Amino acid sequence: MAQRIPEQVINEIRDSLDIVDVVSDYVSLKKQGKHYSGLCPFHNEKTPSFTVSSDKQLYHCFGCGAGGNAITFVMEKDNLPFVEAVEKLAGKANIALPEQPGTAYQKEEDASPLWEAYELAARYYHHLLMNTEQGKEAYDYLLNRGVTVEQMETFRLGYAPNQPRMLKELLEKREFDIEEMVDGGLLFRRESSWDIYDRFRHRIMFPIHNAKGKVKAFGGRSLGEQEPKYLNSPETSIFLKHESLYGIHLARGPIRKKNQAVLFEGYADVIAASGAGVTNGIAALGTALSERQVQWIRRNTDQVLLCYDGDEAGQKAAWKAGALFEKEKVNVQVALLPDKVDPDDYIRKHGSEKFKKDILNSSVSITSFKMKYLRKNKNLNNEGDKLAYVETVIKEIVKLPGAVEQDIYLRQLAEEFSLSLDALNEEKERLARTRQEPVRPPSSYMEEPPPPPVQETSSYRKNQLLPAYMNAEKQLLAHMLQNKNTAFRVQEVLGGEFNFDAHMAVAAHLYAFYADGNEPDPGEFLSYLEDGELRNIVSEISLLDIQADLSENEMSDYVYQIKRYPERVLVKEKERKIKEAEHRKDYETALKLAMELLELRKSSGL
Repeated sequence: MAQRIPEQVINEIRDSLDIVDVVSDYVSLKKQGKHYSGLCPFHNEKTPSFTVSSDKQLYHCFGCGAGGNAITFVMEKDNLPFVEAVEKLAGKANIALPEQPGTAYQKEEDASPLWEAYELAARYYHHLLMNTEQGKEAYDYLLNRGVTVEQMETFRLGYAPNQPRMLKELLEKREFDIEEMVDGGLLFRRESSWDIYDRFRHRIMFPIHNAKGKVKAFGGRSLGEQEPKYLNSPETSIFLKHESLYGIHLARGPIRKKNQAVLFEGYADVIAASGAGVTNGIAALGTALSERQVQWIRRNTDQVLLCYDGDEAGQKAAWKAGALFEKEKVNVQVALLPDKVDPDDYIRKHGSEKFKKDILNSSVSITSFKMKYLRKNKNLNNEGDKLAYVETVIKEIVKLPGAVEQDIYLRQLAEEFSLSLDALNEEKERLARTRQEPVRPPSSYMEEPPPPPVQETSSYRKNQLLPAYMNAEKQLLAHMLQNKNTAFRVQEVLGGEFNFDAHMAVAAHLYAFYADGNEPDPGEFLSYLEDGELRNIVSEISLLDIQADLSENEMSDYVYQIKRYPERVLVKEKERKIKEAEHRKDYETALKLAMELLELRKSSGL
C-alpha cells in the first residue's frame, strides 16, 4: 500500500499487539523483573543488554542505543519502510487494512462468521447448563465433581443437548451459512445419509478461547456411554490445536505477574486448580505439547511447573514436555502426584490446601524428576540394574548447563550408592566427550548472519556516569512522557532550555504532540517522531524507573540543575582562562578575569 494509513488504524494495530510477542518472533526473551531481556538483534553481544517493556510497549538496547516501539522494531529488523512494517503487523494482529484512504476497516477475526457462530454456540450451551431442565444432569454432575457455580460461570461451561439438530436450527434462524458451519466444526455431515447434525450432543462443553477471550473451539465430555469420552472441535481457519492452550485468556495476566505457568493435562485440572487459588493454570488440548505452545509460554514466563497425572502416561508426557521447555531455556519444576491420581481427583479428595502444600509447593527439579522416573521398574539391589541406572542418570546430568548443578546431582548419586565422587566425575567427563547432541535447526530469524554493530551516533549511553544536569533532564523528560500536565508545567518554567540538543528536540516534539490533543503514550509518541536517534533516546528515557507523581521540590531541583549548568560552564571557563593568564604571567588579565568570576559566582549563587 502506497497511501497513508489512517492514524486510528495504526493505533488499533498497536493496541492489538504486545511488543513482547512481536520481538519474541526474532529474539529469545527472558523475564527479568518488570521487563524482558535478550541478546540485541541489532549488534553482536554476548551479554544481554536488550530490554523490552510490556507495560510501556517499548524496546531499548543499552549497548548500542537502538530503541522504539513494535512498528519501528519491525522496520529496523526486517529493513522495511513504515507502511510495509504496519502491513506486516496488521497481519499478525488479524486486522485488515483499508484498500483506499478513508475506507472502513475491520479485524479479520471479527469478519469471519465462525467467531460469531462460536460465540453464539457458547452462550447457547451455557444457558442450557445454567438455566434449563435439559442441562440439569450436566449441572448436577459438575457439582458432584466439585465444580462450583462460580467456576461454571468463569470458564463459561455449557451443555450440548442430546438432540441431533438444535444448534443447527439456531444457526439457520440466525442466517448462518450451514456449509460454513460444517467446515467450521460446529456441525457435521454423516456420509451415509448426507444429513447434517450437531457435532456435539449430550456432552458437557468446555469453550476454548484465544488469548483475547474469544471462543474459537470446544471440548466436549460425554455424559453417557458414547465414544470418544472427550471430543474436540476439528481444526479450522480460526483454530489450530497445536497453537492453542486451554485457559490462556484467564491465566495470561497471572502468569506474567507470578512469572510462572502451571501446566496441566486437562480442562478439569485447570478448573479444579482455579478453585485452589491457582489462577496461572493452563492445559494442552488432549494432545502432546507442541513447540508452538512451549514458545507461547516462554514468551510470557521463564518458569513452568508441570502438574501432570501420576500414571505412566502422565509421567511420560511430563518427561517429553520437560525436554521441550529445557530446549527453550525455561526453568522446569515437576509436581509429583500419587500413581494413577490426577490433580482434579487429588483436590476433590484432599482439598485445596493439601494440594498446594504437598503437591505444588513440594515440586522437584526436572532432573530430580528424571532420576525418580528412571528408577521405575529397576531392582537397584541388582548390580546390573544399578550400573545401568547410574550411567543413564549421568547422561542426563551431562546435559545440565551449570557445573554447580551437575556437582549437586553427582554427589546425590555418590551418597546414595556409596560411590566415589571422583569416579563419577571421570565417567561424566567421558560421556561429555563422546556425547553427540543432535544439531537443532536454527529458527527462521537466525538463518541470516548477524548484522554489523550499530555505530553509536551520540555519547548518550546509560552505562556512562552522567553529570547532574544530564540526569536531571532525563528524569524530567521521563515524567513529561507520563504526564501531560507535567509537560505543560515544564514548558512554562523551562521551555526549550535543555542543555543537551537531543533533549531540547524531544521536549519540543513532546510539547507539539500534546498540543495536537494526544494523551501520554510513549509508544504512540515514538511513532510521532521521525528521527531515529530521538526515538532511541525516548525509548531509553521511557524505561527509567520513576515515581508516579513529580513533587514541586523534585521539579524545582531538576530545573535548578538544568538552568545552572550553563553558568557552571562559564565558571569553569573563567577558571581555565585565569590559569592560562597566570601561566603566561599576565597578572593584569588574570586579575580582571578573577573579578568577573567573583561577580558571576555572586549572581548565580555558585
